[in-house]
Amino acid sequence: MSLPIAIVIIVSFLVVGGALTLAGFVWAVQKKQFSVKQLNEGAKLIFDDDEPIGTPQDMVFKSSANDSPNPR
Repeated sequence: MSLPIAIVIIVSFLVVGGALTLAGFVWAVQKKQFSVKQLNEGAKLIFDDDEPIGTPQDMVFKSSANDSPNPR
């Protein structure tokens, strides 16, 4: 008899948690927390004059002509 009570309690917590999550998401959308303008500005925030947009600066994956496929 205690197993069904535990299942009811767990399902109740899941329903309440899901409702709170959905309410938080709806609130964020209404307050324009997910506007396209803000998302694009945040994506470009890591770039500056030293590393402009579209100019790769990371040379980790760039292979040079002197690299051999079988290093010894």
